[in-house]
Amino acid sequence: MAHAATAAVPLRRPLLLSLKPNRLLSSLAPPSARRPHPRALRPVAPLPSDGEDSGDADAGDGGAASFRRSRNEMKREARRAVQWGMELAKFSPPQIKRVVRAASLESEVLDALMLVKKFGPDVREGRRRQYNYIGSLLRSAEPELMDTLIHSLKNGDDSRIQALLSEMEDKSMPMEDEEVEELPHQEEGDEEIMEIADRWFEGLVCKDIPVTNEVYALHNVEFDRQELRKLVRRVQEVQESTRKKDGGEGSDMKLSRAKKPLLMFLRSLAKKTCVE
Repeated sequence: MAHAATAAVPLRRPLLLSLKPNRLLSSLAPPSARRPHPRALRPVAPLPSDGEDSGDADAGDGGAASFRRSRNEMKREARRAVQWGMELAKFSPPQIKRVVRAASLESEVLDALMLVKKFGPDVREGRRRQYNYIGSLLRSAEPELMDTLIHSLKNGDDSRIQALLSEMEDKSMPMEDEEVEELPHQEEGDEEIMEIADRWFEGLVCKDIPVTNEVYALHNVEFDRQELRKLVRRVQEVQESTRKKDGGEGSDMKLSRAKKPLLMFLRSLAKKTCVE
C-alpha cells in the first residue's frame, strides 16, 4: 500500500505543471476565495421626469375618481328611487294615482305600489324586493318633481298637485279658443281601416282585455307602445273628469281634443297592418 501511494505522487506533478499559472492559482485557492466572473449588467433605464410621472398619476387618479363618482352617484340615485317608492306606498290609492298622473309615470309603477301595499308585516324579503323593483321603475323620474309631489302629499297640499295636473293638461291640449279640427275624411276603400281603428279605440278606452292584447301583440309593424298607452290614458282621464263634472260644452270639447290624436294613431296603425 505504501509503495502504491509513493508511486502515485509523481503522477500529480505533471498535471500541476501543465496548468497555466492563473488556473493553477485558482485551483489551489480555497473554495470560499473563488468568485465567478461578473456578468455584464444591463443599462438602467432613465427614470421618468417629474412632469411625466405626475401627469400619469393625475390621469390615473382622475379616471379612478371619475369611476368612483359614477358608481357612487348611481348608488345614490338607486337609494333615492327606492325611498320614493317607500314614501308613496304610505299614501292612499287615490293619492298614489294622482302622483302617477302628475309625474307621467307608467302604469307599472301604480300596479307595483298597489301590490306592495297588500304585503303583510311578515313578508319582509318580498317587500324588500318589491321596493327595489319600484325603485328601478322610478329612476327615470324627475327628482325635483317627485320630491315636490311627495312633500305636498305629506303636508296635505292638494292644491299643488292639482296645479301640476292642470299645467300638464294645458301643455298636452290646444288652447281653449282653438277649434277642434275634424279628422280627415275617409277615402274610398278605407272602410275596413276605419272599422278596425274604431274597434281598437273602443276596446282600448273601455279596457277590453282581448282587444288590448290584440293591439299590443302586433309585431308585423313598428309603433310606439308607450305613446299609445299615454294617449289611451289621456282619453280615459278626460272621460272620468267629464263624468264627475256632469258634462258641459267645455268638457265635450276637451274630450274631443283628447280623442283625436288617439284615433289618428290607431288609423295609421291599422293602415300599416293592412299594407303589411
